[in-house]
Amino acid sequence: MEKAEKLSWWKQFEIACFKPRQYKKLLSVGKGRLICFFTLISFLITFLGFGMDLFAFSASVGGTKNFIRNRLPAFELRNGELTIDETMDFTIAGCRVAADTKKNQVDMNELNDKYDIELIFAKKEMVIKNNTLQQITSKISFQEHKDVVFNNQTMVSLIPMIYFIAIAAFGFTWIANIIKYLFFCAFISFLTYMNQKVREDGVTFGEIFQLSIYARVPFQLIETIGITAGIGMFSGTVWMLISYLGSYQLLVMGFIRPEMPKTE
Repeated sequence: MEKAEKLSWWKQFEIACFKPRQYKKLLSVGKGRLICFFTLISFLITFLGFGMDLFAFSASVGGTKNFIRNRLPAFELRNGELTIDETMDFTIAGCRVAADTKKNQVDMNELNDKYDIELIFAKKEMVIKNNTLQQITSKISFQEHKDVVFNNQTMVSLIPMIYFIAIAAFGFTWIANIIKYLFFCAFISFLTYMNQKVREDGVTFGEIFQLSIYARVPFQLIETIGITAGIGMFSGTVWMLISYLGSYQLLVMGFIRPEMPKTE
């Protein structure tokens, strides 16, 4: 059995992004170090995406308390009806929040596939959509909660709960990113395995899958940073194809054997 190498996190990252022809070195990385590397990478991706969106929004509105008191339109839920001084439609950390209390019910056609999470408010109800892990759309009728009174000042008192929800949302987004990442790796690993099988290279699917985790790193980071920066190209079909083909090519390069010099 080949001895496990103690490559540092940074060394693994360097090879993953800049030295695909040295990918085979990463096969000797111990399972514990591989798990630590993947955990840190998936956390970094989630932080650069969801986390940075959250921090940027908080900074732009002067903090949560200032946003609720001075930036959020005055609202009140009383006797099963919601009233808001004006309509609103904004996005925070990839979550869309929209409200129009001139309408009694939410128009389901207002839901936008561009967002995984949406909170849509009307006078007598709200709709919550969450497609992070699976497609879930639920409707809450305010008429069933006529004893509830909720307004801006009440919301300020719930800021600790808002922070807890934000942390929980970060956790769910992290889990969703891990699942998507591993699914993508399984897909390109299958393609690479079939390619290597034709070549009779004797490489196992497990080895290919291990290296696919590294091959995905550069494109996933570029995509996350691009989306966070608001560049539309990185959430489109063209980039998805580039990302798939690029990661696949890096993975294949890791198994290309150097040509032997010809002897005369």
